[in-house]
Amino acid sequence: NTPAQISEMFDSISYSKGASVLRMLSSFLTEDLFKKGVASYLHTFAYNNTVYLDLWNHLQKVVDDQAAINLPYSVSDIMDRWILQMGFPVITVDTATGNISQKHFLLDPESVVTRPSEFDYLWIVPITSVKKGVQQADYWLPGVREAQNNLFRATGSDEWVLLNLNVTGYYLVNYDVENWRKIQTQLQTDLSVIPVINRAQVIHDTFNLASAQMVPVTLALNSTLFLNQEREYMPWEAALSSLSYFKLMFDRSEVYGPMKSYLRKQVSPLFDYFETLTQGWKKHPDTLMEQYGEINAVSTACTYGVPKCKELVSTLFAEWKKNPQNNPIYPNLRSIVYCNAVAQGGEEEWNFVWEQFRSATVVNEADKLRAALACTNQVWILNRYLSYTLNPDLIRKQDVTSTLSSIASNVIGQNLVWDFVQSNWKQLFDDFGTGSFSFSNLIQAVTRRFSSEFELQQLEQFKKNNMHIGFGSATRALEQALEKTKANIKRGKENKEVVLRWFTENSQ
Repeated sequence: NTPAQISEMFDSISYSKGASVLRMLSSFLTEDLFKKGVASYLHTFAYNNTVYLDLWNHLQKVVDDQAAINLPYSVSDIMDRWILQMGFPVITVDTATGNISQKHFLLDPESVVTRPSEFDYLWIVPITSVKKGVQQADYWLPGVREAQNNLFRATGSDEWVLLNLNVTGYYLVNYDVENWRKIQTQLQTDLSVIPVINRAQVIHDTFNLASAQMVPVTLALNSTLFLNQEREYMPWEAALSSLSYFKLMFDRSEVYGPMKSYLRKQVSPLFDYFETLTQGWKKHPDTLMEQYGEINAVSTACTYGVPKCKELVSTLFAEWKKNPQNNPIYPNLRSIVYCNAVAQGGEEEWNFVWEQFRSATVVNEADKLRAALACTNQVWILNRYLSYTLNPDLIRKQDVTSTLSSIASNVIGQNLVWDFVQSNWKQLFDDFGTGSFSFSNLIQAVTRRFSSEFELQQLEQFKKNNMHIGFGSATRALEQALEKTKANIKRGKENKEVVLRWFTENSQ
């Protein structure tokens, strides 16, 4: 119950899981009923404390007051299983038989769940589905391990089944190998048949299932083959998020060359699409999703070495250097241009960005410049930048941990930051160890590439050496780092050769 322990608890799971289960609830109730129930709840308890059961009761009232929506169970019976149990299920479908089953999804298949659940880790699951592009009737999987329904049978040779339409349900979906093959063939033939968010889901689910060793890693990688035809933001974001793990694990190994070639090949059409859409980067997309898509296109193209992206960065940065008071770089692209210009350049480019950072009057702009300074490929410049974090006249105290995290995200800077953190742990702990959300982020950033026995030994030794100082709000992050490093070692041994072969074969 200390401030440090409270800080540890507020992670992305706390917020994201809550939002996800409420979205699922809104979907099976319909948005209209959900809004009515929430409005009733808010009016009744304005300026008072509540418990979660109060919300269920108000939602149940609006369900009982109408006849259009019939739930097979009460709101409380359905939702208690989602909020009182850890995690979420993976739904597995065999399209040859129509069998459907559920089990608690565990990223580490060898982990043992020690916390009991009164519901035995079974959920009441709202299932939506399409069969070869045609929406099917809604189905409820009751709180049982398995059931059967012909909704989930694929009878024709080219008929496929896809569950969790628009990804409103808080669960992963796995299929028999043949159905996966049909879905991936459909995406490569005519991706428009599958909704945008479900195209993202296919990528997201296969990579998570591969992490849990429920499908081969090659099946997950195959789900990215259609991306050379994809122009929408969400599927690309799902792919980049999923592949970021591969980048972290392999950007120091021989796998990275073929991986870089493959992603350069896949992203080039997307970069060309946005170059045309923006009339040579002179205009900017109208919709929010297109703006996000443009950011991903340029960022990914530059990261993986598309020549035209490097030229774009050089041109925009040179224009800015000529007239520093009049920045011509579109705000959405500034982080990308700054970082890549620093990476492509040397001391002159770094010093120019440093001067702009020192004179910046807008915090958001200063943050972009400060992060970009960590992108240099010059080791001595990164070491100099690290030394600046110890001087509050150069880097503000509240910016130190995020600056260190930025340097650690650079493959060249990661070991430098790790050495720096070990050497300066007492000072870092005294300054940031209690009550700082970003302190745990620092541990995550500096250890996320750890994937060797040597790095695991270093991490264990670091923990042992600093027990007398403590870890404060990073205590939980350190334990997670140890677990993740062990998992990374295991997955690296299992997947490295297979992944290298796949990227080599598909990068031509």
